[in-house]
Amino acid sequence: MNSELYLAALVVQEAQMGLMVLDSNENIVLFNEWLVKAACLPEKDAIGKNLLQLFPELQGTRLQSAVETSLQKGFPSLLSQSLNRTPFPIYAGAEEHKTGIRMEQLIHVIPLKGGGITRQRHCIIQIANVSEAVRREKILIEQAKELRRNLITDGLTGIYSRRYWEEQTLIEFRKARRDCSPVAMMMLDVDLFKHFNDTYGHPEGDLCLQRVARAAANELKRPRDILARYGGEEFVALLPETNLEGAAVVSERIVKAIQNLQIPHLKSNVAPYVTLSIGVACGFPVGGDTQETIISEADQALYAAKHLGRNRVVLRKDEFFFTTGNIKITSGIL
Repeated sequence: MNSELYLAALVVQEAQMGLMVLDSNENIVLFNEWLVKAACLPEKDAIGKNLLQLFPELQGTRLQSAVETSLQKGFPSLLSQSLNRTPFPIYAGAEEHKTGIRMEQLIHVIPLKGGGITRQRHCIIQIANVSEAVRREKILIEQAKELRRNLITDGLTGIYSRRYWEEQTLIEFRKARRDCSPVAMMMLDVDLFKHFNDTYGHPEGDLCLQRVARAAANELKRPRDILARYGGEEFVALLPETNLEGAAVVSERIVKAIQNLQIPHLKSNVAPYVTLSIGVACGFPVGGDTQETIISEADQALYAAKHLGRNRVVLRKDEFFFTTGNIKITSGIL
């Protein structure tokens, strides 16, 4: 029997977790070696002390409530790290103790019904160090966020990615069908961008695209309006609940915003600075217009804008093209 008691005591002292036993008055009757090291507290200073006397900051906490429930009603409790991060002032090492960085803790409070020598209730407080698990979880969460950011945003320009734009287009078309509302789309292209790259080099070309993207995005004022990089020097915009005239106003603002950047482009035969061409189309999903149809019409309007000299907005309506000025373009597809 003595050997069994010795073995049990040895297990408790060598356990790689904190083990503390309280009597029915919440006085500490066992305080294992793991806790001695983690709390930087000699065993003799803990034994016989009341839990709240030794750790006054536990007063009114979820842990105190769990201890009372265990001793009075015999119910166990689990205090997860996510809701009860660091109840005890315990540390992974001397450096953490010095800097005040507490150990992340997972705590079980387990009732021990009286038996044998005493009929008094006791409870065990079991404390596991989950700091490393929490650290790994934070890394995984950050990696997931970074992955999501990479899926949502274009790596070069910082605006939305084509993939995200396509996802949101599906969502907005469902809403538009339900609400019988129009959807406008814009195709945007930096005029003669290959000449710009050949003249100034790819690093300057990247900076140019970044500035153009930011300026264009700033002209989309509503939360649901989305500008994305479509590929290369092409961009695409989605404007829910917007008719052709409304999209034309936004497009004109964008063209002027790019002009105002005054990014030099000596090889352009349009202007001595970088300019933008935009094709615009609009449709009603409830009437059968699809995203493929509308984006195709916007692309045709963009082609017409280039054909007419660039640095302008062209609208596609039925089989006609119109500029946003007072010039009516010839009917049919250019």
